[in-house]
Amino acid sequence: MADGKAKKMWALPGAELTAPASLLMHGGDASLLQLPCPSFLIEHPKGLVLFDSGCNPKIIDDAAGYWGEVAQALPIKWSKSDTLDKQIAGVGYKASDVKYVILSHSHLDHSGGLTYFPKATFIVGANELQYAYWPDPDRRWAFILNDFLPTRAYNWLEFDQDLDLFGDGALKFLYTPGHTPGECSLLVNLSNRKFLLTGDTVHLRAAITQEATMGIDTDPIQSVKSIRRVKAIRDMHGATVWITHDPDDWKEHPHLVE
Repeated sequence: MADGKAKKMWALPGAELTAPASLLMHGGDASLLQLPCPSFLIEHPKGLVLFDSGCNPKIIDDAAGYWGEVAQALPIKWSKSDTLDKQIAGVGYKASDVKYVILSHSHLDHSGGLTYFPKATFIVGANELQYAYWPDPDRRWAFILNDFLPTRAYNWLEFDQDLDLFGDGALKFLYTPGHTPGECSLLVNLSNRKFLLTGDTVHLRAAITQEATMGIDTDPIQSVKSIRRVKAIRDMHGATVWITHDPDDWKEHPHLVE
C-alpha cells in the first residue's frame, strides 16, 4: 500500500467570523462562537497544495459592500496583515508557488482568495462550480459570484469520487457531498500523524458526535452519510479530524505540522 508523506502542513489564519452555534448545526444553541476561516498549505515533493482560500480581502475595508447583508449577520475580525498572500509569504513561499488549490466548497468564507493563484490547477467536487454560479434562491447569500467570475479561465478539475493526488497516499481528495453538491475533504498523511481536513462537511465537534446537519445543507441525508464517512476514516486510518470552523480545533491543533 502506498505510504507517501507530505513534508509539512501550515494552518494559515484568515478572517474570524462571529456566529451562533444554531447556524452551524441543528440543535445548536444561541451562544456566539468565534469561528476561524483558515486555509491549509501543504508541502509535498511534487508541489505546494492549498486547501481552501478563506474570505475575500475586500471585506476588510468594505464587508457590506462586498458581501451585502450577510456581513451584518456575521461580524468579521480580520487584518490586512493576515491576508492569504501574506500568510503564504510568512512561511517562505509566494502565492505563485502554489501548484494545486483544492476548494472544499464554494461558500463565501472558503472561496474568497482564488484569484491569488491564476496559474494553479484547481480541484473541486463534481457539480460544485455550477452550483456556485446558480445556487438555490434561499442559499444565495452564502455565495459571492464575484469570487468566481475572474476564475472562469482557470484550470478547473471536477471529481465525483476520491482521488489520490500524487498516487503515493500522501494527499487524498475525499468526496463528501451534502453541505453543498461538491463538498470535499482532504486526508493529509504527514511523517508522524494524519489529519482529515473536513472543510464544511461538518462544522463543530458536537455536530460530528451527534451527526447533526446544518440548515443550509443542500442534501441533509447525504450530509449525514458524509459525516459518518469522516468518522469511519478517522477511526480506520487513525486520523485526527480538523473541523475547519471549530474554535477548539483551531486552538488545540498545531499550526505547523512536519
